[in-house]
Amino acid sequence: MEKQQARRTGSSWIILAAIVLLLAGLFFLIRSGQIKREYEALAATTPVPSQAPPLLDYRELAPMYRYGSVGPEVIALQERLTELGYYTGGIDGKYYEGTAASVKVFQSQNGLDADGIAGEKTLAVLRSDQAKRYQPPVEATGSPSPNPTNQDGSYNKP
Repeated sequence: MEKQQARRTGSSWIILAAIVLLLAGLFFLIRSGQIKREYEALAATTPVPSQAPPLLDYRELAPMYRYGSVGPEVIALQERLTELGYYTGGIDGKYYEGTAASVKVFQSQNGLDADGIAGEKTLAVLRSDQAKRYQPPVEATGSPSPNPTNQDGSYNKP
């Protein structure tokens, strides 16, 4: 009898352990379904990095020459400014004071912003047939002399 009772107790524990394992398995199975649904919901609302954008068309930047620029392009600029009468310095391909001053005068006489930078607009006018030749500044006539005189020829005292 004790053996039977021990068998029942042992088999009860086995049955109980099996039930606990089944319930635990059922719990994890249900939970994994919830996790999957939560994952899918998050995946639908979470932004995903897109592929790299396609390469943009290469666009060549407009040339711009300023103080400190050097090279054959500056030589061409100096030659054109010389041709139009704005530049009188040596043609050396170096954009320094003389070239910058000549560009400013060219810009001012051609209705451009006189900033001394040979950018897209300045170069377009410079290369065109509409580029104006250098015009020296007109001196005002009839300006008062440094020592003004009276009608009788005597000097005004300062």
